[in-house]
Amino acid sequence: MKLVRRSLLLLFVLAMLAGAGFVLLLGPWPVYRDARYEQSTYFVNALAAIDEAAASINSGADTLPLKAGWAQREITPEIGHPMAGYGGRPNDKISTGAREALFVRALALHDGANTVVLVGSDMLQTLPNLLALIEPRIVESVSLTNSQVMYTSSHTHGGPGGLAPGFAAEMSYGPYKPEYLLFLADSFAAAITEAVETMAPARFGHGAVDAPAYIRNRTRDHGTVDSTLHVAVVEKLATDERLYVARYSAHGTAYSEEMLQLNNDYAGAFQRAVKERTGAPLLFMGGAMGSMRPNPPGPPVPEPWTPELALAFENAVESEMVRQGKKTLEAMLRDQKTRVEAMGAALADKMLTAAETLEFEERLDIASLEAMYEPPPAQVRLFSPRWRLSPFAFNLLGVPKTGRLQAARLGSLFLIGMPYDFSGETSRVWQQWAEERGVSLWVTGFSGAYLGYLSPDKYYHEIGEGLHYNQNYEIGQMSWFGPNQEAFVTDLFHHAFETVTRDR
Repeated sequence: MKLVRRSLLLLFVLAMLAGAGFVLLLGPWPVYRDARYEQSTYFVNALAAIDEAAASINSGADTLPLKAGWAQREITPEIGHPMAGYGGRPNDKISTGAREALFVRALALHDGANTVVLVGSDMLQTLPNLLALIEPRIVESVSLTNSQVMYTSSHTHGGPGGLAPGFAAEMSYGPYKPEYLLFLADSFAAAITEAVETMAPARFGHGAVDAPAYIRNRTRDHGTVDSTLHVAVVEKLATDERLYVARYSAHGTAYSEEMLQLNNDYAGAFQRAVKERTGAPLLFMGGAMGSMRPNPPGPPVPEPWTPELALAFENAVESEMVRQGKKTLEAMLRDQKTRVEAMGAALADKMLTAAETLEFEERLDIASLEAMYEPPPAQVRLFSPRWRLSPFAFNLLGVPKTGRLQAARLGSLFLIGMPYDFSGETSRVWQQWAEERGVSLWVTGFSGAYLGYLSPDKYYHEIGEGLHYNQNYEIGQMSWFGPNQEAFVTDLFHHAFETVTRDR
């Protein structure tokens, strides 16, 4: 009898320890309601990191005539390489072809004292492990560091995967391919190096045009959108060679998860249209794409026929038609291709028309910075607005917890990059704030790091039954550091903006 009692007691103790360990490592934990970040050490440290980065800017120096150079490298992987994006993509995310070549493009600008490089890649995003490989290469080749480089991506969901190890990374990028990461690092570094080494006297102009027809808010009907199509043109004085630069905030999801050919979504069609009409390359920068879906012209997207489909992901209705035999896969992909090409052509029309009226400058005051920071405490709510995963679960899943803020000033143009799938609603507020200060603001996401989605704080508790899939996904599952994340990041932006523009 004593042996039985001891055995039962041991089993009880082991069960309690296992339960406690499960809760400690995975959860659920109660949510916190207010991060009180203004009084936190991580907020003070983040502001200090921005100040320290700004201290190295060679501000106040007389600018010399502008010099600019640009270059590109192809980064299309071999067929059979995993694709990034769409966790539910069939075929284990393995690509079966390439619809178009994929590139990384770099633009280098120099004002006599400071150099900044803008990088646009035909990828889902750039990650810290890639930047860590690029930096020593460009330090050696052109004496630049990542603090002088703004990394952006098109955020295509049809680009190359295999970008990082770990469970969470494999869900987004497929199996890790370290040899491809090394190839990317070489390609990025080569494009940056050539851009710097080919700098020559140039002029620069920038502007914007509204393109509301091609973008929608995917988390709430009739919600705010960041529909600004930002435009810049760089022209070498001696040769009249041109590079176009554009920023737009529609998500790279015009193709659905059934598309297994590597592609750059509508951004690729945009780049091809500009090349065909002008002979010049286009460096595309994905903007604030959180909650912003593409709304391409062309064959109409089918209407949902059940209440569940009305709340589903934007491509789910057409995908469901294929699953139910109401439309063939070939017809769906043909219609999607037509839409993608039409959206690219429409954006090219708007951008090239806007470019005709730009005012050019041959001198620009240039500055840039990079600041690493710690976000508020982790709070991932997978199943309920009242419960969160344990913060220790981030370590188990291999999710990074360091943010990278990047900023660049090009005369009256200010670029800010944040490590999020950044809300287009928040971006509009930031742009209006900058406009009041006489500055044109380009907000980008995926700044060489990734910390999930950033959405407006006012929506943070609006998750649950009856809402769009994207609302619950973006504000619940993928909002990793709520509920004051927007306010926290906005304060960092204001501080970076005021610091970098202080001597302008």
